[in-house]
Amino acid sequence: MDFAAMGGSPLRCIVSSPPGGGYRSLLTMIPGNVLVEMYRLHGPRLLERNVRSFLQLKGKVNQSIRRTIIDEPQMFLAFNNGLSVTATNLSVRDHGDGTVDLLTAGDFQIVNGGQTTGSIFRASRKDKVDASRLQVPVKITEILADGDIEQIAPRISQSANNQNKVNMADFSSNHAFHRKMQELSRSVWAPPASGMQRQSRWFYERARGQYHDALAENRTDGERKAWEATNPRSQLITKTDLAKFEQTWSQLPHIVSRHGQKCYLDFMDRLDQRGGFEPDEAYFKRCVARALLFKRSERIVSKQEFGGYRANIVTYSLAWLSHHTAKRVDLEAIWAAQELSASMAEYIATISVHAHEHITSPPGGQDVKEWCKKDACWEKFRERSIPMPASVEAELVSREKVHTGGSAHALEEQTSAEETEQVERIAALPAQIWFDLAAWAKDTQSLQPWQRSLSFSLGKLAGSGKPPSRKQAMHGEKIIGEARSLGFRG
Repeated sequence: MDFAAMGGSPLRCIVSSPPGGGYRSLLTMIPGNVLVEMYRLHGPRLLERNVRSFLQLKGKVNQSIRRTIIDEPQMFLAFNNGLSVTATNLSVRDHGDGTVDLLTAGDFQIVNGGQTTGSIFRASRKDKVDASRLQVPVKITEILADGDIEQIAPRISQSANNQNKVNMADFSSNHAFHRKMQELSRSVWAPPASGMQRQSRWFYERARGQYHDALAENRTDGERKAWEATNPRSQLITKTDLAKFEQTWSQLPHIVSRHGQKCYLDFMDRLDQRGGFEPDEAYFKRCVARALLFKRSERIVSKQEFGGYRANIVTYSLAWLSHHTAKRVDLEAIWAAQELSASMAEYIATISVHAHEHITSPPGGQDVKEWCKKDACWEKFRERSIPMPASVEAELVSREKVHTGGSAHALEEQTSAEETEQVERIAALPAQIWFDLAAWAKDTQSLQPWQRSLSFSLGKLAGSGKPPSRKQAMHGEKIIGEARSLGFRG
């Protein structure tokens, strides 16, 4: 690589050589257009020591990289981790202050950052992006004469590609909803369960590892045992657990069957669409009751020894119960007792037999787990008739209490009068206004990319006669107000 030839000037780098390491490392920035030229000249040969080649734009990560490159190139440096590179025979000009000018490099290999490289090259070629606007952070490790490149390079690649995975759920740990749930879980005491003398807490884990961190703060065995007695591991609720419990009660077992991250992201989308919901103590207690209902049902289903699909059987059984009781299960009673009644437990066992029979008999011999993820699977099971014992019927609360006393899922409460009026105002605007606004904003670069995109989406909704969500209406009203203040005449 001759950097002066490709970019017009050498690369200024910070350099460090750990004693005895057999390598030295240079930290620098490579302009995007230089990276494009590298890939044009050498293509996939740049990635021969990488653990994977470019994965195109199928994954969410690559799609996100592409959006940043196209819509916010100035933020690329802040958002992207950059490249890890190995090289040999570096030619540098030393400034004597810990920095050098990198002139040329041999055996230049991108061992981590192939997706970044490929995305920039593709955006430059297909989307005609000006790659010179991008600054890409790079760490170049030169394997010295006393180092073994065949041993060191694969370990760099493995380590760079094998950091602890950050799940999508982790990125929303600071959402106001989760912060409030954590606060409530640390202050609300649960009644003693049957046969127990002391109260306990249901520990809500807003960020991964909080439970273990809190436990570790207790230094002695006695302190740890006392803390665990107050915060039993069986009463730990994670963010993804909560999504599973709430989506089940919202009668979305096919979404829950998509598991972990997908179920959680769908839950957060619905929460954001609800807009401005803040959990209170009453909601927290009902939420714990639904968690307790789910956890006890898992034990009930396990005793049935169906031989598999427990997660699917539980969510389908409880979704059916939610639907056929119109959510009239007495959650306050479950919270107070910290247990299910014998009648309810027995009825859930009965429902689970039907759920098992249903999900394990997919039409056309398709895979059971894939069948469970489909709307049709839930729609068909929802219609099934399962006689309800009088003892269970007697436990149900009135429909009036569900709607006035808060027993229904709090996230499904009706919009306020103000929210309804706002939705109606935005829905009344003609589609063409939103399309004109989106075009005006693009031409004048007056609004953010997400605001232009939402304006276009609101136009499509108006064109199809569909109302916006509460959140869309809220943002839409702000967008059109801002646009008019900036000169839009629509």
